[in-house]
Amino acid sequence: MKKDFILAIFAFFIILGGFSLTHADTSSCNLQVSLVNQDPYPAVQGDTVKLLFQVSGVQSSNCNGAMFELNPGYAFSLTENNSVQTLSGSTFTQNSNNNWVIPYTLNVNPNAPDGDSQVQVFYSAGNALNFPASALSQTFNVTVQNSRTSFEIFVSNYDTKTKTITFQILNTGKVDVKAVAIQIPEQKTLQVKGANTNIVGDIDSNSYTTADFLGTPSNGNITLQVSYSDLSGIRRTIEQNVTYDSVYFTNVPSQSGSSGTTIIIVLIIIAVIGYFFYRNRKKKKRLLAERRNRIK
Repeated sequence: MKKDFILAIFAFFIILGGFSLTHADTSSCNLQVSLVNQDPYPAVQGDTVKLLFQVSGVQSSNCNGAMFELNPGYAFSLTENNSVQTLSGSTFTQNSNNNWVIPYTLNVNPNAPDGDSQVQVFYSAGNALNFPASALSQTFNVTVQNSRTSFEIFVSNYDTKTKTITFQILNTGKVDVKAVAIQIPEQKTLQVKGANTNIVGDIDSNSYTTADFLGTPSNGNITLQVSYSDLSGIRRTIEQNVTYDSVYFTNVPSQSGSSGTTIIIVLIIIAVIGYFFYRNRKKKKRLLAERRNRIK
């Protein structure tokens, strides 16, 4: 009985000593975490982004190291299996500013939302066996730029003689796009003759270009597929409907053509009147000459 009591006291002091040591290590590590750099800023969907975290408060010689983990969340993923970083001992002799610097390279989800997306970090002093359950946590914003764009497309002309339909494509997005291609899938409202794809090239933001196709359109919606390469080189395709109304493209004689026809008609009338005037005058002169001859 006495032996069991002594063992219980001994175990109590061991646990108390361990707790005191852990408490001393934690109190000597006043951890502060900050995100000091994002490259590039903003990050681009489908590309990579480099994040640089800084952990201060580990410079004391009494600090028995620290642990750090990054949870990238939905918008990002780790390029390597390096989410957990461990610091053994203090940073007092490791660098001049006595801070622990932790770099990460993340893949940006091609479907990441435009604007700020959050990443979460866990950090703890020492080398806890139950990390990150016992760790502190903090969230940071990483700015992402939407590399997608949008288009406004119109039928700008249809020549009934050459059967050429012209589409005008306006880039209404905030980003420039490259290698834009317009494709017309098989449909009843536009019977295409020849190639159904037209590569129109690069279109800057708020700029436009045109694409011509040979075919016979019908009134209604024409479906177009627009493919382009975004800022990170990802190929994207969107489908868009364009309304065609033949009323706006009926061939009407131009104003200049009407004016030319009118001038020609007026000149013909003047010529006819001039001819009859000249003939009548010549006839009068001939009759006058005959009378004079008779008088003589």
